Amino acid sequence: MSWRARTALVAAALAVAASAAAAPRARPSRPGPTLQNFTLVGHAGLGGDIDFADLWAYGDFAYVGTSCGPNGGGAGGVRVVSLANPRRPKVVSRLPNAQFTRAQDVVVRGVRTPAFTGALAVVGVQLCLENGRREDVRTGLLFFDVTRPAQPRLLSEWTLPAGSVGCHEVDLVQRRDGRVLAGCARQVSDQVDSAQNELPGGVQLVDATDPRRPVAIAAWDLPLKPAEGVGCMSLKFAHSIRFADAGQSAYVSYWDAGTVHLDLTNPGAPVVVSDIVVTPRDEDGDNHSVTTANRGRWLVVNLEDFSPAECGARFGGWGDAYVYDNTDPANPRYLGRFATRDARIGRGGGIYTIHNTEVALDRQMFSSWYSDGIVWWTMSSRGVAHDRGRFVPTAGGLLRAPMVWGVFVDSRHDLILASDIGSGLWLVRPKGLRRF
Repeated sequence: MSWRARTALVAAALAVAASAAAAPRARPSRPGPTLQNFTLVGHAGLGGDIDFADLWAYGDFAYVGTSCGPNGGGAGGVRVVSLANPRRPKVVSRLPNAQFTRAQDVVVRGVRTPAFTGALAVVGVQLCLENGRREDVRTGLLFFDVTRPAQPRLLSEWTLPAGSVGCHEVDLVQRRDGRVLAGCARQVSDQVDSAQNELPGGVQLVDATDPRRPVAIAAWDLPLKPAEGVGCMSLKFAHSIRFADAGQSAYVSYWDAGTVHLDLTNPGAPVVVSDIVVTPRDEDGDNHSVTTANRGRWLVVNLEDFSPAECGARFGGWGDAYVYDNTDPANPRYLGRFATRDARIGRGGGIYTIHNTEVALDRQMFSSWYSDGIVWWTMSSRGVAHDRGRFVPTAGGLLRAPMVWGVFVDSRHDLILASDIGSGLWLVRPKGLRRF
């Protein structure tokens, strides 16, 4: 299979919202949400004009990203939602993005520098691939002042070269030295087709200490051949970046090449600390994202494995979570794994792979699991996993199956937030868990 064909296959899986609307596998809409050890607190449909992606929360507001919509026109903006009354969340503004682009990923942090003090949002902008590559559409990062969330202000754009598909997943951090860093994991198409862009590196590091004048400081990638992957979708590319240790390090999650721990003591010259390669424990090795748990001693690696939908049962089940003991960061040790029953058996009628995991109270894990909704699970120090509960929202929009993309632990309101591709923002509370 050619690089272009493989790229199209992966892009289709990553943009599962667009395909799910017409997928014959999708199950009928549920009469109401499923709640196992969760209480439903609130819901906001956010408008039926677009499909929704990842989310973040800061203060009394949630930020929900959007994709390209049924017509591929994008421009849905990041929905800014007031949580002042969690039972009735309300959209108060949008962080706009241009036509033919999507704003799927957003991070908001409070920062204080000589150039800017307040709440700073970074939004990853990607091309809507339904329209092909367009030299006239700019992609990259948008920086917004959201100190007043109902009145956001665009501070600047950091753009990739013309023709680039854009920043798929992003992160933002202010280091102890005061420096503000933004990270961009470029879209897979940019990484496997180097002839289409002039900027090397699947991962871009940008200095945003003055968010009105962001400056690229590093372009980094593993020395690898993208086509030499493993499993159902055999491509190697950087999918996401997450800062750790207050910006002194970062984790880059690769499909088919592991999760790489980078030392960012000098952010202009990243150094590899370790590389966790999940395969052959998992047949596909599509490391989507990572988070820390147990006060930083553990790493939770999420494998976004679409094998049952794309390649059939011979490639095994859907993706699940792998936990590593990270006490010695240079030598992470496999501890255990967790999967839902639907993921293990390769269930049809939806998409049953993990997407993201966030952590509360050190060991309480909450994972967005597409058609399995939000899954609450824990793990013992001996690697024994326990399923504690499930929230599956009602299907909405054009989708006939729940498709939960984002999860966020909102400690301010003791809530778990979920973004569903078709039905918008959901607010739930895990039973018996408080002050997290």
